[in-house]
Amino acid sequence: MAMGAWYVLSMVAYALALVWSGWSFAQARPSSPRTGYGLFVAAFALVTTVFLARLASLREAADYSRGDLALFIAWLMITVTVAMGRGAASSPVALLLNAVGFGLALLAGGLQAGSNTPFFPASSLLALHVALAVLGDTAFAFSFSFALMHLVLESRLRRRLFDRWYLHLPSLATLDSLALFASATGAGLLFLAMVTGLWWGDRVLHQWLLAWPKFMVTAFCLMLYVSYLIWRVRRKASTRAMMMFQVICFVVVLSNLLFVGGRLP
Repeated sequence: MAMGAWYVLSMVAYALALVWSGWSFAQARPSSPRTGYGLFVAAFALVTTVFLARLASLREAADYSRGDLALFIAWLMITVTVAMGRGAASSPVALLLNAVGFGLALLAGGLQAGSNTPFFPASSLLALHVALAVLGDTAFAFSFSFALMHLVLESRLRRRLFDRWYLHLPSLATLDSLALFASATGAGLLFLAMVTGLWWGDRVLHQWLLAWPKFMVTAFCLMLYVSYLIWRVRRKASTRAMMMFQVICFVVVLSNLLFVGGRLP
């Protein structure tokens, strides 16, 4: 597998670990610490693979670039997180370290463009953008599903219909938490997809794609989900209106995916 492909995989894993860390930190009690720590371990293994492959490609130590330095610092930060152990993965220290580390890892890919042996060609940047966009849309699909389940269960409870829907669906609180988590994950991944899409446009097309219809509609989708997240955090509990808004948000995302042209967000 080419180094660029390993880099794309490492950034996707790192993004998921960072989103999980932010979500877990926002909760009163960390959720699934083993899962979160596993994401950091996977990201650590992939970043280490890229870092070692990059070192192996250098003819001598003096050939290192600014991108190599940024990648090394990012690798140190995720290494410290893994060394801190499972319980610390959702701590504010890990969250801040890896926010900086992820930014440096992305910067490293861009700085490698001028290197004699770049590990992050433009095709890999486009692949990273597509992967993040697909993961973001997938998270939104899950949040839409949980919102529908919430609406169905809430309707049953209001009418006192304790049927099979009531017996087999998770509780309203569980569905609310799942929808919130999926929406926050999708918003974070969509933002990263937009950044990498703009970056690709600058490197390949030599222009920022801010005026492209696809980017503008995607930015509107992101604003909708951010509005929901702010609304939900302020109210500290879900409402029927919130879940209806979730459904509307996904309809807009789906319309953007099906009817708005262009490969970039």
